[in-house]
Order: sequence, then structure tokens, then C-alpha cells
Amino acid sequence: MDAVSGERRSVWWSRWTVIGVFVAAMIGGGGLFVASATSSPASSIVTIAPVRILDTRDAFDVGLVGPFASTVSQKLQVTGPVPTTTGTQTPVPTGATGVLLNVTVVGPSADGYVAVRPGNATGTPSTSSLNFRAGDIVPNAVQVGLPTAGNNTGQIDIYFRGAVAGATTEVLIDVVGYLIEGSGIPGPSGPPGPTGAPGADGAAGPAFIPGYEIVEGPRTTVLGTFKFTAEADCSPGKIVLGGGGAELGDEVGVDDSPWEIRESKPKPDGSGWQIELRPTNTVGGGEGRAYAVCATAEP
Repeated sequence: MDAVSGERRSVWWSRWTVIGVFVAAMIGGGGLFVASATSSPASSIVTIAPVRILDTRDAFDVGLVGPFASTVSQKLQVTGPVPTTTGTQTPVPTGATGVLLNVTVVGPSADGYVAVRPGNATGTPSTSSLNFRAGDIVPNAVQVGLPTAGNNTGQIDIYFRGAVAGATTEVLIDVVGYLIEGSGIPGPSGPPGPTGAPGADGAAGPAFIPGYEIVEGPRTTVLGTFKFTAEADCSPGKIVLGGGGAELGDEVGVDDSPWEIRESKPKPDGSGWQIELRPTNTVGGGEGRAYAVCATAEP
């Protein structure tokens, strides 16, 4: 597969995480798909009912004209009033610093990958958001930063690359949330009234997940095998919400064949995350690392 040079990444999120609280995870060089061209200000997450803002299939043609052609990126406006499958809506307000998406590739004509980046991104991506085989239907959760100034304010960049020249694919994008600058806290209580009764409390800020952590598993190296598993374990008392992993390349010097993540899922007991890597053609050695997103279990 002609995918990302260096680390190839994969991620999975539970439906609760995507629709309910979609964690604002930021791992430098890690396995979660968090795309941002530059550091963004501290922001709070707002989740919404899914709204489809891109569907390039002929029967819909919402957002951009499809299909996507290999190595030709397109910009998509996501803030302010935008076309959707149910008419013009404003699912993401102007000024949002990031957006939470469910991105789906439908019927690619060749193996390849799609990268979703901030709208001011240029050139060839260094990471991928989805990797797929020809004819697949592949969804994935993606968090991406948004430019708040300049010609690409409120836009994302979508880049598709196929393994063969002239490859095409259809792309669907649903918005499930966004990030806004600032973090709220409960306001102060008002002063006592004339009769000694306290004034009204200030408005409470957005709620955050208690005990949230991102765990990086150990680097796992294996020689001469068809597949191997890498794991990341949550701290005691915490449960796994999601995770992912990275294929670290042929750094053991045994074989030049590429490896790819074939499975990425929670450990059976819910105590962490595990990934399974396999060579794409020959038998050799490989290295990989898993990541886990964990939080304190509710009593």
C-alpha cells in the first residue's frame, strides 16, 4: 500500500466516545488522529448530533464535487453556514478552533489513504487518517484543528492518494462536535441579599472527563514472524475508552517489507488497548507500539 512514509497510524473509538464526549487527545507523534498545523489555544469540546457536510457520491453531491482524484487535495468549509444533506445549516460556529469528524471512504478504485488536515496545510501529508484497500468502505474518527485567520479560516484540507495513477474514491464526512477557545468553570455565588439569602450562582462551564489519561505502551520488537501484538495498559482503577497504535517501520534491520496494523481493539478485559501488525508481503521483523485512552471508571 502506498500510504504514509515513516509511521503508519490507526485508531478506533467507541460509539460513546464519538457521540458523547469525544476526548480532545493531543499526542505528539502518537497513534491518535489529531491533526493540527500549529499549537491551538486551550479549548472546550461541544458535542452535537451528527451532521453530514460532505458526500461526493453522484446521488448527493454535498460539500464538494467528487470523486476525489489521487494526489489532488480539496478544501472544505466547515464553520458558519454550510451545505448539508438536509439543507444549509451551521453545525460548527465561526471561530471554532477544531472539529470532530467521522470520515468514511466509499469504493476506492485502488489501495490508498486519506489525510484530513487543517485548511492551511499544503504539500504531501506526513500522516494518514484512513488507510484502505480497493473497494473498501472504511470509516474513522478524526479530530483536526481549524485555522482561525487567513484565507483558509474554518476550512479543512482533504488529501487522497491511491496506489496507482488515476485512482479515485468517494468521501463522506459527518460533524459530531467542535472545539471552542476557553474552558469554563463555575461562576462565583452572588452576594447575600437584604434578607441574607445568597445571590444566584454563576453559570457552570463545560464538564470534563475525570481521571483522563493517555498511556503509551512499550516498544514491541519481533523477528521472523507473520504477525505480532503490541499492548498498552490503563492504570489500576481506570477503563479504556479508545486507543490506537503505530507501526514503527523496519528498524530491526531484518526485512524491508512494509508492515501494517490489521487489528486495533480493546483488550478483552477492558484494561487497555492492543494492536496486531502483519507484514504486507514477506516474512520479517517489525516494531510497533500501542496507545490507550483511559478514564476513571464510574462507580
